[in-house]
Amino acid sequence: MMRNRLLFLFAVMSLMTITPLAQAGSPHLTRVSPPGGQRGTTVTVELTGSHLEDARDLLFYEPGITFEKIEHVKEMAASNGRTVPVPEGTRVKVQLKIDEKCALGPHGFRVRTADGLTEYRRFFVGPYPSIEEDETTQKRNDQRETAIEVPVNSTVYGRLNEAADVDFYKITVKKGQRISAELEAARLGVDRGIPDLYLACYDAQGKQLASVDDSALFLQDPVFSILAPADGTYFVEARHGMYNGSGYEYRLHIGTFSRPTGLYPAGGPVGEELKVTILGDPKGAWSQIAKLPNTPGELAFLAKDDGGSAPSPNTLRVSPFPNVLETEPNDTPEAAAKTSAVSAPIAFNGIIEKPGDVDCFIFRAKKGERFRVHALANALGSPVDPAIWIRPLEGRTNAMVRATDSRPNQLGYAPSNGLNRESLDPVIEFAAIADGLYVVGIEDERNEGGADYVYRIEVTQETGGIYTYIAPEPDNQNNPQLRQSIVVAPGNRWTSQIALFSTDRTFNGELELVGVNLPEGVTITAPRIKPGMTRVPVVFTASVDAKPQAALIDLVARPVGSDQTAMKSGYRQTILMNQYGNNDYYLHCPVEKLALAITESAPFSVEVEQPKTSLVQNGEMRVKFKVNRKDGYDGSVTVQMDWRPGGIFSTTPVTLKGDETEGEYLLGASRNASAGEYSVVFTAVSGRGGRTRPGDGTDRTHVASQPFTLTISEPHVEARIARTSIERGKTATLTCRLNHLQKFEGKAKATLARLPRGVALVDPFQEISSEDKEVTFTLRATNEALVGNYTGVTMDLTVIEKGQAVRQLSGYGILRVDAERGVKPKK
Repeated sequence: MMRNRLLFLFAVMSLMTITPLAQAGSPHLTRVSPPGGQRGTTVTVELTGSHLEDARDLLFYEPGITFEKIEHVKEMAASNGRTVPVPEGTRVKVQLKIDEKCALGPHGFRVRTADGLTEYRRFFVGPYPSIEEDETTQKRNDQRETAIEVPVNSTVYGRLNEAADVDFYKITVKKGQRISAELEAARLGVDRGIPDLYLACYDAQGKQLASVDDSALFLQDPVFSILAPADGTYFVEARHGMYNGSGYEYRLHIGTFSRPTGLYPAGGPVGEELKVTILGDPKGAWSQIAKLPNTPGELAFLAKDDGGSAPSPNTLRVSPFPNVLETEPNDTPEAAAKTSAVSAPIAFNGIIEKPGDVDCFIFRAKKGERFRVHALANALGSPVDPAIWIRPLEGRTNAMVRATDSRPNQLGYAPSNGLNRESLDPVIEFAAIADGLYVVGIEDERNEGGADYVYRIEVTQETGGIYTYIAPEPDNQNNPQLRQSIVVAPGNRWTSQIALFSTDRTFNGELELVGVNLPEGVTITAPRIKPGMTRVPVVFTASVDAKPQAALIDLVARPVGSDQTAMKSGYRQTILMNQYGNNDYYLHCPVEKLALAITESAPFSVEVEQPKTSLVQNGEMRVKFKVNRKDGYDGSVTVQMDWRPGGIFSTTPVTLKGDETEGEYLLGASRNASAGEYSVVFTAVSGRGGRTRPGDGTDRTHVASQPFTLTISEPHVEARIARTSIERGKTATLTCRLNHLQKFEGKAKATLARLPRGVALVDPFQEISSEDKEVTFTLRATNEALVGNYTGVTMDLTVIEKGQAVRQLSGYGILRVDAERGVKPKK
């Protein structure tokens, strides 16, 4: 029965999809309370999740926050005032010290436990003292009459307890002062749903002075800033925009601070002082000097005046090339041509000041020069939905190239689900068709405009970039952060599928992967990446004496045997949050470091016996493996193959019971599997086979085998099967002519597979050698055989090579079953 089942393996190869097990439960972080704090202070934060009982410390992606201590929560106050026990491992309190110069805004982190790393979460740093809403069933702030009074320039930590919950806060200001408010809710990040909150402002008589649901600056997080019409008390309302979200936490900044909705210009050259105009302030536009750093990138810019600092920064671009500011009129190429043409690289800056506005700029280029033209607006928090176009100033004016958006890889972002807002900023990869002047134009795709519709167009020469990321697995569709960090135990291994993407043109040479900033005792093993390959299995190994810790590492792709400085590279991953139907994610958090943890020891390891022979095309082989169990560990262990070369298939994962240590893993190759040598890995997971989910109570341990070589080669024999007929109740012979592609020693066993029901071999096996030119089988058809033509009869050959059985299917034959002579066929 087992052999018959295996014969059908190749018949269903094209339909099989084997899903690797997901990392589940160990550990899991769902809530951060409070989700932020004031810089220059020490705060206590409660972390809620599962499998946190062995929490050790926190790993932050950005500098400025120091983990000081941890406390495991064993009981908590209930709504009735009593204390109730807390399930073990579900809550911990950590003490964090926020540096006085810590950057404002989000700081990503993970919790390290004895067993691994949690998901990526965010903690926000602000400039103002924090106040808790502290709402109870007896003490509500759902109306203006029960509003909580807060000092000017404060940050409220609040929570919407149910869908219809409304929170009111009041401040006292003087006439002409700003009343500014900014929400951090969607930006905090949740697994499911969208914290789509709403803000409004009322005077003491209840007249509504402002209401906002979203903002161009922070999308679902609204902001407003107005001037107080008189001395007195004003009320700020926070609630869900559609009254359909509950349990959402938020940070609400309230005060007299400036909250710019735009900056102009949106960037400048490295190392210079830039005069920045603050836009969107109800007091009118004003200027502030920004000292730009000496390295290209982005600068977090804070607007400050006597009303206070903005609670979160705007973004300024810092570039290693000059700025050009628009000079009106420049709404046509002819008008723009009156200004001096410039050479790339260059940055054009302007404002789409009114609906229908079009801005044009002139630059010179030589035939064949390749440029990358990137219009930035959404990346800056601008309301512009930019469309850009390029054409020669003269001559072939119909040779226009236009773009309204971009692909994530063009922006240096790894592929991900959902719409990344920044992909609405278009990129044109442009090659000059002749020496001369070219015009680049920009407009708003929706035909809108306004005083803060700021944009920046960077025209640079193309530079190749290839970046690494962890390729998503099937279960990432619903749990996007599964296995997107490295968790390796001392004396053991971990494997990840590392994929590549290029920012523009693909590199056609061979690449090697190099780990940067690896902790002491950790090494990586990665196969070289040949042209056309998009992902490879990378094995991380920790020495026996490696100390438990967490680190942020880089994973760089380098050309083999060529100039390794000519190509930009590094690790890039997009963390997805705020899922809302159809696997759309509304919050994309790009990170440029890979989180790695050395855990405490694992209870088992897995070793693979290197196959002695190759896997032939349209064949199968069994790979032996051994699970080494530590004393006392008798749990089930499931072994699987996470990554397979193209055309390679496997059966379901193999589970060894508590008293088993050895097993075999069946691999098959399709007819079109590419011949060659591949470095592959098995993964062993504690527990039985089957998918798991975060929070299902299962604590999984993942370890990897050593890399082993899987060689794919052409078949030993190519069979040509003659068309044959057989009469029911009779016997017939079927001949296979043999074309030997690989010689083999000794005898091989041949049989036929995919025979129709009611037809069987008289002798199940025939033996052949490398010298045989044909093999003949005797068939017998019973009276129950159904009359008709049957296609797909094939020869099943097993060759013993170096002591290992190698199976293949070869040939494609047609067998016709006839009725007995003189007897009508059955219907």
